Amino acid sequence: MNSLGLFGGSFDPVHHGHLLLARDALEQLRLDRVIFLPAKISPHKLDQPPSSGADRVALLEAALRGQEGFALDTRELRRDGPSFTVETLREYRHEFPEATLHFLIGDDNLPGLDTWKDSAEIPRLARIVLFSRNPATTSIPGTTPDAGFPVIRRQVEISSSEIRNRIAQGHSIRYMTPPCVCEEIQKRGLYRDG
Repeated sequence: MNSLGLFGGSFDPVHHGHLLLARDALEQLRLDRVIFLPAKISPHKLDQPPSSGADRVALLEAALRGQEGFALDTRELRRDGPSFTVETLREYRHEFPEATLHFLIGDDNLPGLDTWKDSAEIPRLARIVLFSRNPATTSIPGTTPDAGFPVIRRQVEISSSEIRNRIAQGHSIRYMTPPCVCEEIQKRGLYRDG
């Protein structure tokens, strides 16, 4: 593997927006693989624990099944405590010393990136690539015109929180996430309690 995209997040649940942006990154950056890395718990959302790791992995496995160029890595779920990006990037740098690593991050996270653990080390370990879900935006909050971050732009009006809210309210999530993920959510009885 010469070029890897590392895509972390809660994926609670994974939806078409995640998958479309990952596919765009794979193709536009000519990556060998995009690796989905579900976080055990975000250090910035300690008061909002996600669904169980087992449930989120089952949803990701369903969504990624048969998708060439996508892979799932559960290492962050096996660690104790919050998931720190820098620790994952260090491990990947050690395991793939010759590979070009791309850290795929939503542009909404960029303004607070300097608060992340060992944030100054992150751009030394991997090339930061921004996902922008609003292609009409000409500038990304927290960047300057010469920041030099590649940006993957796609209009996406879907969020995991919207999906969770719709399920809790008894509304359909059809077309928001792959049918196999909808089926898995229903089978596991996820998100019904809000």
